Amino acid sequence: MKRLFSLAALLALGFSLVFAGGGQQGSGGQQGGAAPAANKTITINTWAEIGDEEGWKAAADGYRALHPDVTIVIDLKPSEGYGEWLHNIFATSNPNADIVNVNLAWSSATGKSVNFLEYVDQKSPYSNGRWRDQFNFQLQTVDLARQDLIVLNLESVQVLWEYNKDIFAKVGVKPPKTWNELIAVCEKLQAAGYQPISIAGDFNSFWAMEMGWLAQIYADQTTRSMINTTRAQRGDYLYDPDIDGVWKYDPSDPYNDDAWKVNQNPVRFYKAVAEGQYKPDAVGMRTVWENFAKVFPKYAGGDAFFGTKDALPLFYQGKAAMMVNGAWGLSQFKNDMAKLAKGQAIESNNQAISGAMKFELGTFNMPSMEGPGIEAKARTIEVGQGFLGVVKKDKAHNDLVMDFLMYYSSKAGYSRYLTASLEAGGAVAGPPLVYGVELPPDYQAMFDNLSFIGNVQKGFGAGVARGIGDVQEALRAFYDYSYNYLSGRTTVDQWLSSHKASTLQYLDQAMAIFKISRNDLRNPQNAPTGQ
Repeated sequence: MKRLFSLAALLALGFSLVFAGGGQQGSGGQQGGAAPAANKTITINTWAEIGDEEGWKAAADGYRALHPDVTIVIDLKPSEGYGEWLHNIFATSNPNADIVNVNLAWSSATGKSVNFLEYVDQKSPYSNGRWRDQFNFQLQTVDLARQDLIVLNLESVQVLWEYNKDIFAKVGVKPPKTWNELIAVCEKLQAAGYQPISIAGDFNSFWAMEMGWLAQIYADQTTRSMINTTRAQRGDYLYDPDIDGVWKYDPSDPYNDDAWKVNQNPVRFYKAVAEGQYKPDAVGMRTVWENFAKVFPKYAGGDAFFGTKDALPLFYQGKAAMMVNGAWGLSQFKNDMAKLAKGQAIESNNQAISGAMKFELGTFNMPSMEGPGIEAKARTIEVGQGFLGVVKKDKAHNDLVMDFLMYYSSKAGYSRYLTASLEAGGAVAGPPLVYGVELPPDYQAMFDNLSFIGNVQKGFGAGVARGIGDVQEALRAFYDYSYNYLSGRTTVDQWLSSHKASTLQYLDQAMAIFKISRNDLRNPQNAPTGQ
């Protein structure tokens, strides 16, 4: 994803712990399979979420019981500024960092992260088979264009709407199934004195969080048929006759375009954008943004919308009735309500939430938009999350870090991590993707009622939802012209014109990330060379 999105409620404080090893040198590699390395220190620099300190410590202790000669440094970082910190790490010639949340590295990680595809078929010392057999490999994001996998996700996650059941019952409204129904619900809630929706409206939201999620989700409703252009054609470098030769387009099936069912050619995508076949200003995008303007900012705090950075306080205070969140919010809500019952303070982004009240939480899936250019029902973001990457160094050290990740992603390792994290008040985003690891029954019950509706973050359905690619200049421009439109300074025609111009302006920069050149567009059947 976003992150391409930072998917959880993040702390504003970092933690630094060192678990140094004693024992005989060299014994660890024999016990667990770690390759001999001159530098046997593994440094973990993920962002700091509640429970992560305890979870990483438990996993490190379990690993060191097998490898006492390995030192594990846990130096978690604050969420604010993490992207910039990570960008600098990848720009450093000899960084200390090993394990990071690589999804916020943008293009800085290109060629500088360990490719997990080099390890997935190796025998794991911590199970009875290959490493890939320890977890759900199909929910990992493989980059077909570059044939690499640099992100490891060990939890599932779904983006959905949360609502205050008590407020809905008092006002007499029900969860909406369409965007028009959402507008009607908002009207009644606002008339009853509630802010209908609490949602952040700053740049981070439009890039990597709630508004960026919605932009991708609803752009996907308008582009389902574009897969007939971007799919691998016979003769393409990634065409698989056993897969692509039998695939049939079916927009009624939300899983029709899963990566395991059809290959998509990135060169064909960029060619379609460059030649105007994939239109950033298509009629469907007009429908989407006209619908957005009927809700934002009117029902999301009015003038306060663009200044909102944290949506949770208003929701917990019972002043706002709905918010867009990830399913990790369910376990966070459970933990917070337990604190409230004990008279303890509830925090968000390291700030106490005053006036929080107990209420019953409900969820509903993305209401579908209707109108010109809409091709299918709304899906959402349903992916694996965790976003763990490894900073590439010499092979021996890479092997050592990967050996630790093999342990961490095993039933034994992840059970230790998850148990310790939950006991420390951590939140879980969804059912674990590590085989054999189960959630405690009270946590599992929170996810039993969720229904999955398909994932938009695959292929190129949302390829021009927020500009083009993950080019930061394009994202900044997207926020600026979206701000001007939603605040009433410009028209939808001006938004569409700006969106098209920005997409084309940064097209070459986006292609360069994937080493695709204008010359490559002339022969999309060939593997791109970037020349």
